[in-house]
Amino acid sequence: MPRAFPPLSRVADRSESGQAMVLGLMLVSLGGLGWALSYYIGNIVHNKVSLVRATDAGVLSAATLQARTLNLHAYLNRAQLAHQLAMIHLVTLASHERFRATQAKQSLRMNPPAFLIGMFFGPTYAASYMASQSGLADDYLAIQNLETAFKKHDQVIREVLEQARQNISSEMNSSRIQTLEKILIKNVGESGSSVRGQSLAQLGLSYAIERDDFRDGIKSFSTQSPVWDNIFKQIIEPYGYLKPRHATRQNIWAINMRCPLKRHELRRRGHTLASANGTYESTDTISFHAVRSNRIIGCYQREYPMGWAEISTSAQKNALLADKLENTTEKSTDTTNQSFSKQSFWRWVKSQGIPGWDIINGSANSLAASWSAAKKISWQSSAPASFMDIDSKRSGFRFDIKTAQSVAILNQSKNKTSFTGHFNYLRHDSTETLTAQSSSLTYFSRPSSRKDGRQERPNLFHPYWHARLVSQ
Repeated sequence: MPRAFPPLSRVADRSESGQAMVLGLMLVSLGGLGWALSYYIGNIVHNKVSLVRATDAGVLSAATLQARTLNLHAYLNRAQLAHQLAMIHLVTLASHERFRATQAKQSLRMNPPAFLIGMFFGPTYAASYMASQSGLADDYLAIQNLETAFKKHDQVIREVLEQARQNISSEMNSSRIQTLEKILIKNVGESGSSVRGQSLAQLGLSYAIERDDFRDGIKSFSTQSPVWDNIFKQIIEPYGYLKPRHATRQNIWAINMRCPLKRHELRRRGHTLASANGTYESTDTISFHAVRSNRIIGCYQREYPMGWAEISTSAQKNALLADKLENTTEKSTDTTNQSFSKQSFWRWVKSQGIPGWDIINGSANSLAASWSAAKKISWQSSAPASFMDIDSKRSGFRFDIKTAQSVAILNQSKNKTSFTGHFNYLRHDSTETLTAQSSSLTYFSRPSSRKDGRQERPNLFHPYWHARLVSQ
């Protein structure tokens, strides 16, 4: 019998089923391909984002360390100014102690007598004159203790603060690099990319510093700098204890018929001079100037020193102090034992030939100043210190880096997919890398505006340094 053929309808059904199966297989393949591509693209994006995040964190951390270093230098500068301010007070205090001791000796000798001071100028001045005896006439122990305190402050400035500056400067660059690398490893190797590691090499990481303003941004300056001198004057200004101590008191009635316009005077003179490089001087005198008359020179004033003192931190005055003392009448001649019983006071003054010593119309305690200079106390201090500051034209410090992560290292990761083939993005040349760039800025910003309304330039005297990321 002839073979029977299936109905045409059944053949058509089988053909359609085969086509559907092929189409289904194609769709499954396309889905698998899409899934694989999305997986690999996701890995690319994940590692790229991880590298960008780590680069931002690293460069910001380095900038933050720079800001902290600048603020630390500002605190060191302020600490040095505070120590110098304390040293000036100690010098002035020592001058006052010697001044009190010499007054005590003169009041005990009654030269001049206290009752005479009280009669001409009032009981308050006489009581003050006598009160100097309460501290005894010996000032050796007090001045020795003050000198010991002075040397301790000087030692802190020259050794502790200076050594701290050197250590910070020498270790800053290595500390910054260590911080940068630590942050990169933490952000990539522990919770970032698909590869794990504890070093840059294990993670296939590398970086290059493209801009570094901080390397040469901080410099050492001498305390003789005008910048330091200006700051130094500002911190001294509020302290009245360091200001000139000048006062003159006259008796109210005429005491010499030949000199009706002249009056006895009680003159208090004193000053503290300080230079920013660490040289200080304090001088204190008080004298009773009695009116006298002579047929040769007419009316003049006979000086009776009642107290005197001078203390300096160097054997010779520096140029700054010399300029300020240029018009004084001090002379380092020991005349403390001078007797005027055999020679008139005015003749002796004339014989000394000291410029500016005016016993007729003068206003200084020239004889007391001469005695204080002859018995001057000299304290030794170290060589002038330095301080750290930045260039006046610099507004901030940029720090830019570029990072790269090896694709070959990512390909070796145990976390990679088992899929291989032409779609595996990790199958690239061994030199191919993922890269990222980031920039930071260390900048100066006051928390509030200055009271005088002026714009303050960035400096290392106020700890107002901050850090932030900036665009390329």
